[in-house]
Amino acid sequence: MRLFNAMRSVTLLSTVPKKVVAPTMLRSVRETANHSKGVYATNEVVIGAPKKKKRSWIKWLSVSTLIIGGASYVAYLFTPDWREIVDSKHYYSNWKIRVYLSLPFNTASRVIGGLANQEIPVWMRERLLGGFARIYDCRMEDTVEPDFKKYPSFAAFFNRKLKESSRPISASPLVSPADGTVLHFGKVEENRIEYVKGHDYDVANFLGNVDLPQKEELDLYQVVIYLAPGDYHAFHSPARWVATQCRHVPGLLLSVRPTLLSHVPHLFCLNERVVLNGSWRHGFFSLSAVAATNVGDIVVDAEPSLRTNIVRRKTQKIMNTETEIHAPYLSGQRVGEFRLGSTIVLVFQAPPTIKFAIKAGDPLRYGQSLVADGV
Repeated sequence: MRLFNAMRSVTLLSTVPKKVVAPTMLRSVRETANHSKGVYATNEVVIGAPKKKKRSWIKWLSVSTLIIGGASYVAYLFTPDWREIVDSKHYYSNWKIRVYLSLPFNTASRVIGGLANQEIPVWMRERLLGGFARIYDCRMEDTVEPDFKKYPSFAAFFNRKLKESSRPISASPLVSPADGTVLHFGKVEENRIEYVKGHDYDVANFLGNVDLPQKEELDLYQVVIYLAPGDYHAFHSPARWVATQCRHVPGLLLSVRPTLLSHVPHLFCLNERVVLNGSWRHGFFSLSAVAATNVGDIVVDAEPSLRTNIVRRKTQKIMNTETEIHAPYLSGQRVGEFRLGSTIVLVFQAPPTIKFAIKAGDPLRYGQSLVADGV
């Protein structure tokens, strides 16, 4: 009897029909049930298996793309760019710096600049602009218009006007050109400008070809002032002087935060900037507005056609533009503006008897005296 039941089970298995399963099932099923009185089985044949090969192909393509892309990026990092070809001093062997320099800050700044010019709905202005003012400690009590709803965009807010009474102009021969913080100041030694302790750059690399009259009774000095995002963004004349040259130097838009300056050599020479060269009572005088991340737009009132942070071909990036101008300035007179915080660099000749009234880290207001005596 047992032999009969076994033969019957084999017969049942051989007569079970095979099914063709749609590709969407993507599985093979073979179910077997053992019961006390028989064995039941289901056989299914699956088609569409080539999809596994397709998955494998996509996987290898993704891996290959990552490998090739990574190798290309590493090669890009260590291939000298146009600045390094022109001046080997701009070559940095530190891979961390190379990675940082390769980030698309210029493109990001153009995007952010475009967003800053977009009109903000009235009902959102108090939240957005008010929040920005609180985070960056903007002194709204000094502004002509303290109502956030009156500023249609971030760009308009950045260019807010101040009450004249909030920034009295000192009678000193040299005053602060902007609201900000003193990064560095002092004598220029061997034509090297020190912007933070232990880091300097060549005067000619920064200012360009300038005629520095050599006089024994005069020395060259510099003052570096950092403008934070919450500071008043316009910059003014620090003295009575005449600008005779406007020089635009295209470049990068790296952050000029004090915490970063000590890590990137020659940062001010790398960044885009507008240099006004001229003369004052003691000889050479220069005011430079250095752009930074999110600060691609620099406006100079004496040169309305100037355009900064625009897309250029590689062959154009190396080209600096120099324009002869005649712009006489009075102390405290507006010179131009940033669209967000950045840096102002003053380089000037003065007698060795000069005594500064500032120290590194001091907060400044434009119009405040920079010197105590000796000028």
